[in-house]
Amino acid sequence: MLALCLAATLQVFSADVLKARGFEVLEQIRREYYLPKSKLYAEDITADGKKSGPCFNWGTGVLLSALNSAAKLDARYKPWLREYADASRVYWNDKGPVPGYDVLPGPKPVDRYYDDNAWMVLALVETYEILGDQKYLDWAEESLKYVLSGWDEKLGGGIYWRESDKKSKNTCSNAPSAAACYAVSQYTKGDYSAWGWRILVWQEKLEDPKDGLYWDNIDLSGKIEKTKWSYNTGLVFRASAMAEAHFTKEGGRASDWRVSPKRAIAHWFDPTTGAVKDGGRFAHLLFEGLLIHSPSDDLKAKIRRALDYSYSNARNSAGRYADRWDRPFNPNQKKFALIDQASVARAFLFAAGR
Repeated sequence: MLALCLAATLQVFSADVLKARGFEVLEQIRREYYLPKSKLYAEDITADGKKSGPCFNWGTGVLLSALNSAAKLDARYKPWLREYADASRVYWNDKGPVPGYDVLPGPKPVDRYYDDNAWMVLALVETYEILGDQKYLDWAEESLKYVLSGWDEKLGGGIYWRESDKKSKNTCSNAPSAAACYAVSQYTKGDYSAWGWRILVWQEKLEDPKDGLYWDNIDLSGKIEKTKWSYNTGLVFRASAMAEAHFTKEGGRASDWRVSPKRAIAHWFDPTTGAVKDGGRFAHLLFEGLLIHSPSDDLKAKIRRALDYSYSNARNSAGRYADRWDRPFNPNQKKFALIDQASVARAFLFAAGR
């Protein structure tokens, strides 16, 4: 009976349905957020369609990843991908001590985040894989060098969150950085895989021993902020799977990493509605991590059900999505952030490719 239910779920929410919904969101982003003069995208729009200025770099990384997924599935999106990957170079701030992607387009005073750059590394490596242009790999490696400059030996290691505010070391800056190291190491000769493992081992400082999920950050006094965002655990899934793949290729094993998909599902998936209990900008990365780490039919069915819930409940009549994927859409919402729409597109299209 369980097998029949899984088969039915996978059939109803098929890859074609996922693709259609993902492409629909991406096309709407292009219509509503695109800034033709700069070839960038707005941070948000109002309910009546008024655009803001260019988006923050976090949203840039998410949209670039959504375009990657689209271009993998349909070559028609490759020009959009190339255009945005090139246009986003305006976020690069070459001021020292180590250049990296800034929070907003330059020229401007330095305000760089290590996690923003980790997202850009992951997205640009994917862009390189799709388009085959060496410059995207070069840009990814340059950004990774910036990310690794955020490491020091306080608290036994770890990467800070923000260059100008080195008060905490966060899971959101370490787990994606470990994954970024393994991504770049596939195509370069640096010691990035060793860095990936080093970061992943340090990351265990922020594991909750009771359930194997990950807390948010630790400050320099050693105090742990224990909020559990879904993307933090999702990126540990992703990085640990990449570590395992690397060690297997090298003829060894990464060790018995203690990440538990069952515990993550129990924590974030509503057993009644099937919805994921977090914001989309976080949840899409949990989905990715789970699909990379443990790609079973049961898991795919759960993720597709969660995506269908967001499509049916968190989307308004104009096709725009709310920030949360587990609640009915608020008809009084006044602004719609790009990152929330791009997260939906990436989630549908990544799942379609799996």
